[in-house]
Amino acid sequence: MSSGTRVKLIKVFVTIAVILVLARQLDLQQSWILLKGFSPTPVLMAVGLLAASHMVVALIWRRLLQEVGIAVGVERAVRLYFAGLFLNNFFLGSVGGDTYRVYGVYRGSGSGRVVLAGTLLERLIGVSALLLLGFLAVVVRFGELPATFRWFLLLATGGGTLVGLGIILAPRLVERLSDPFIRRASPKFGDRVKGMLEAMGRGGRPGLVMSMFLVALAAQGVRIWTHWWCAHALGLAVEPGDLFVVIPLVAVAAGLPVSIGGLGVREGTGVLLQAPLGMAGPEVVAMESLAYLVGVGTSIIGGFAFLFGREIQPSQVEPIEEENKYLGPLQ
Repeated sequence: MSSGTRVKLIKVFVTIAVILVLARQLDLQQSWILLKGFSPTPVLMAVGLLAASHMVVALIWRRLLQEVGIAVGVERAVRLYFAGLFLNNFFLGSVGGDTYRVYGVYRGSGSGRVVLAGTLLERLIGVSALLLLGFLAVVVRFGELPATFRWFLLLATGGGTLVGLGIILAPRLVERLSDPFIRRASPKFGDRVKGMLEAMGRGGRPGLVMSMFLVALAAQGVRIWTHWWCAHALGLAVEPGDLFVVIPLVAVAAGLPVSIGGLGVREGTGVLLQAPLGMAGPEVVAMESLAYLVGVGTSIIGGFAFLFGREIQPSQVEPIEEENKYLGPLQ
């Protein structure tokens, strides 16, 4: 059995297992009733806001690629970014959207490690900005949150923000700390990671990083706000402050490559984190499911670029993973 097949099976197993656990613990029929009665206008607002935030992040990615020496046109950067979103949501395979867009730029530049460095910078800036919004929301509402829960949220969001910013602003320190462990696993892999971190150090100028970070804060805030529109579409009364407290951690959990498109993990994490705030489990599942569908609907824009574009054809996707394994050909 190939590694790609094992990854697919693990994702399918985790997705089914988490959904079965939710089905045993919650009345998912109530979630289905809520979903069937959604109001379309707030959903369209959520789709528009999410699409706009994706556009902004695509431009952040393009700017960071420029900083590390890779010139990509606006139209091409947006096309690759949205095609990657489509791939994440619709392609059941081991190739993620980041791999797709890295390879798409690499084919024209020949500098894979540099492309990967720019892409990793964008991802780290986005996740750090998202977690910082969560941290600030926890600080503002600290006294209103349950005692144990407040400290967990503070440590998770604050710690995650510090780790992300530390990697962005001090990649050489990360390289020195991780080098013995990476080289013990594979000296060749260690050399490639070192090259990527060096490229991140060249591209991650503090002034540029901070300006991109501020833009990312706005984009990630819009993404969190789309959940409010999803709740509004379902007729649920949700405090925006509650969403800013918990959605960053829900989004990070859903982004882990352990299930199909984050299904099950997103809803399960949402139930665990929003229950202490008084939101019923079936309502959380309905809101998170609708937010997922909004994301899927937004990514359909990239489906045209993926299926009919000039970049990489669907039949080439699986070989990409084999070529890209451990940054193999990305010299």
